[in-house]
Amino acid sequence: MEPRSRHGRPGRRVVPASLSPMAALVFAALVVHAGAALCAAMQASGPRSGFGVESARTLIAELGPREAAEQVSSDPTMLEAVASGVASARQEWLDVGAQLVGAADAYAYLKDRLVQGFSYALQHDAAAVLERGAAGVPVAAACSYDPLFGADSPPSRSEFHRALDARERAVVGVKRADLGAARDSCLAALRQFRTVGAARYSP
Repeated sequence: MEPRSRHGRPGRRVVPASLSPMAALVFAALVVHAGAALCAAMQASGPRSGFGVESARTLIAELGPREAAEQVSSDPTMLEAVASGVASARQEWLDVGAQLVGAADAYAYLKDRLVQGFSYALQHDAAAVLERGAAGVPVAAACSYDPLFGADSPPSRSEFHRALDARERAVVGVKRADLGAARDSCLAALRQFRTVGAARYSP
């Protein structure tokens, strides 16, 4: 009977039938060693393709924000790249995030990750996030996003307050007159959430 592959189709023999038992053992060892080396090389090389900011821009330009949001939402690699890009506060990624978040109402997880990304970006470049409120970024939601959501271990109330303190300092530091209203709205949302959110954590 011919050996079969894991898909149920006939497969090729790994060890030639004509080899002696000792030679067959040596041959099999070489095959295992070669396979292990190949796996190690693939892991060392990392992902074969990346999804950078230029890829995201191209996707939006070709499909439009709504269809691009649908595709990003359904592809974990794209989604993680966009979310972490927005969180980095790089201007190019903030622009990408601003275009996607307004079209992501039908994709709750994508929208949540984008809002979370903008909340992290506030501490790196609060002015850049606030000014994108005019482009559809839900600034109040980003300002009041729980900074400790998804923490590996249960944080304390003092850790919650310290995390919000850092965000608040960054927003207070925005002195641009044209962003005054956005800054005040952000601070109001943040301070309201501080009162509500603190109840979730133990002292």
